[in-house]
Amino acid sequence: MWFLKMWFLITPFLLLSYYSVYFSSMGFFWGLCCSFIFFILLIKSSVVCFFFYVPNSWVLMDDLSFLMEVLVFLVFVLSVACSVKDLSFPLKETSKGLDSGLAFISLPCIMFFCAGGWMPFYFFFEFSLIPTLWMILKWGYQPERLQAGMFLLMYTAGASLPLLMCLLFISTVVGSDSFILMALTDMSHWFSRWLLVPVLLAFFVKLPIYGFHVWLPKAHVEAPLAGSMVLAGVLLKLGGFGLIRVFSLFKMTLSEEALLMCSMIIWGGLLSSLVSATQHDIKSIIAYSSVSHMSLVAVSFLSCYPLTKLAGVCMMFAHGVCSPCMFALAASSYDWSQSRSISMNKSVLRLFPWFSFYWFSFIVANMSCPPSLNFFSEVVMFSSIKSIGFVFILPLGLLCEFTCVYCIFLYGFLNHGGVSSFLKSYPGISDRYLMSFLLSFLILFFGFLGLDFFLV
Repeated sequence: MWFLKMWFLITPFLLLSYYSVYFSSMGFFWGLCCSFIFFILLIKSSVVCFFFYVPNSWVLMDDLSFLMEVLVFLVFVLSVACSVKDLSFPLKETSKGLDSGLAFISLPCIMFFCAGGWMPFYFFFEFSLIPTLWMILKWGYQPERLQAGMFLLMYTAGASLPLLMCLLFISTVVGSDSFILMALTDMSHWFSRWLLVPVLLAFFVKLPIYGFHVWLPKAHVEAPLAGSMVLAGVLLKLGGFGLIRVFSLFKMTLSEEALLMCSMIIWGGLLSSLVSATQHDIKSIIAYSSVSHMSLVAVSFLSCYPLTKLAGVCMMFAHGVCSPCMFALAASSYDWSQSRSISMNKSVLRLFPWFSFYWFSFIVANMSCPPSLNFFSEVVMFSSIKSIGFVFILPLGLLCEFTCVYCIFLYGFLNHGGVSSFLKSYPGISDRYLMSFLLSFLILFFGFLGLDFFLV
């Protein structure tokens, strides 16, 4: 019997190696990416998945974990492929170790998404902060990176202390930190619903929601391109994944406390959209748009409806693909003009038509136009949240409207108008850079054909 188990476990990796050679004509990174996606589809559609789904005290792999693992790998490949300037040979002295930094950020995230107990779950949740802080301090562009690192450390580490105390208490009561044993234990006798608010605070800061978001724009502005892409594509998803795990543990239902948090988060998302429309820094606009989108994800999970859970997971995945590409386009604008100001990056349409097309595609996806994944997730999300109470219709409508406002504002200023005298030709654009955007475009606008993968 052990021989059959080992055979089933080794076979997918042999096939993965074979298809790595088969896809090698696409380039090393994209060949590896296609091989990994093929590997995921293989174990999802065969009996091999049984051996991966058997839970234990160390590893717990479910559909959501597999989806997040795919997202981590995609964002990692996108980050490496788009960091042509930093990772081109011969490496600059200031760029050495950047690829290792990306790997050190991605590895704790992979371990976090497949953790089977609360202690490794919390450890990797916090450990992902260390390589992120290291990347900002070492490869940041401005002296303000020290302040950004301080905000990142204080907000995320400080908000996680109530979560740690709660997990230690639960482990003492249950006698184990396993997800399975905790799910079988009725926690309602031990915790008041109001005591869950500080527990959820760690994940709200990591998402983040408005009011706990100050660290995110500062970290994005000071981080290098690869750091911004991984931060927007993967690290923000740790908060959403943690919310799902906590809600499944405490068997959360819609309550007065949840309704109060929903109303505050929705109005906070509206305020972040208004703030985004007033920014002139391209990376700040994208960072504040992430706050508004992640606010919708938090509300969808707090409503405790199965359909809103589907919509929230779908929006997390779509945001994890779209937002890194927008940061990569913003980095290209910086390479052309040596500035992130919108007023100094005008008329991209006339000078770089391909980049104008990708700006349009990702901005349209960001404002949830059909047939993007964001559109389907927002339709399902709004229809479900509306059933909670009609009082949410007005802030949700205003949130959608101002999202369109800052998206059109960003596209119009960057792609139209007179040619800025600060723009210059930049030869560092490779085919791999453009193919990265093409693959992301296909995922965003044709991903609705595979909505079953978001039924977690």
